[in-house]
Amino acid sequence: MKGGRVEHSNKVAAVDLWKQMLDRARKNDWSAFDDPDHLPSDTERAARVEAFQAAGWRADEIAAMQSRTHERALDAPVTSPGVSRHSEVMLARVVDALLSGLSPAQHAVAQSAHFVVEPKSGPLISKINVVMTDQSIIAMGTHFTRFCGLVARAYVRTCNLLPFETGIGYNEKGLRQQLRRRPDLVRYWWRIFTSYALTGTHILTDFRPSTREEVLLMEQMAIAMEIFGLAHELGHHCLDHGRSLEGQLSPKEEEFEADLFAVKLCEKIEATVAYKAIQGFELQNPYLWTGAGGVLLLGAIELFRKVKEKIFHNPRFDTHPDFLDRANKIMHRHILDVGLHQSTVDFCSSAMNVLRCIMLELEPIMEVWPFHEFASRMPDDWEIAQERPY
Repeated sequence: MKGGRVEHSNKVAAVDLWKQMLDRARKNDWSAFDDPDHLPSDTERAARVEAFQAAGWRADEIAAMQSRTHERALDAPVTSPGVSRHSEVMLARVVDALLSGLSPAQHAVAQSAHFVVEPKSGPLISKINVVMTDQSIIAMGTHFTRFCGLVARAYVRTCNLLPFETGIGYNEKGLRQQLRRRPDLVRYWWRIFTSYALTGTHILTDFRPSTREEVLLMEQMAIAMEIFGLAHELGHHCLDHGRSLEGQLSPKEEEFEADLFAVKLCEKIEATVAYKAIQGFELQNPYLWTGAGGVLLLGAIELFRKVKEKIFHNPRFDTHPDFLDRANKIMHRHILDVGLHQSTVDFCSSAMNVLRCIMLELEPIMEVWPFHEFASRMPDDWEIAQERPY
């Protein structure tokens, strides 16, 4: 038993395959394993404390947050020895939430999925089929939750520029005017996408913790993004996608089907006692049950991809549908229920509108940013380089 969850014998092949893949990954210089000998310097620790204080947190509150983070890292199950303990904590939290919303039949199928932290950079989540079995590995990259947290924080700060006018009552002109008065916020968005595009990590972004006023909404949106992402991959597993050369659905149709599985699961999770315990409070999370977290995740990953392709010019065969098609299917799934439909449209359209505004504000930067110069200085495309041993 690890972290309160029993390791079931019906995923033995997946566990064994994952051990082999980890062994190969250790030979790759690009793999995202932690350095066991690294200790943060006094300067690094002081800079983090300063950032929290600048966001309005007291010294005792900062110490308490650091203590809780350390305790959770010690208690989390280990799926991939050597990866970030913080990533293991976040994966365990999301998996517990996922399992809480499954029906008995879905829960039985999910027991043949092995959830792991993959030692890869980037906002990565994926499903790996175990050949000749019905088992799967559902992998979350070490920097996936960090990406969700940064995007969620930037999103909340953008919405706060024009409260109540990003969803159904969208005011594009007003929001863009507010953004132009906040070049630091536009730069924050830009640094998120360029940092992940260049390095697959958050290293080039500014550390700007949430304030007291931002922290609740930011954490709700972040976990909604994380749960949707893992639920989508679990959907591929439960729906038996990718196991037949002559499947009834095309790859893009499978993506739509996995999206629908994920948002339905998010609705169920939001109402469970287990999720409320994970969240830590009783308030509803509208970003979760409406699917807005999924919309924001899908759109943010698309923006990240657009920036990355301008740097490395390594376009791949894309089996994924257009973001707007996916977002609209999520947003309009309750069209026959007026009350649910209006709330869902309000929150989901807010995610779409904010991303659209950000893209419009980033376009002038993208026109002049020296993509070719940065690409020439990079040793390789980190995403391709870290895949070689697999």
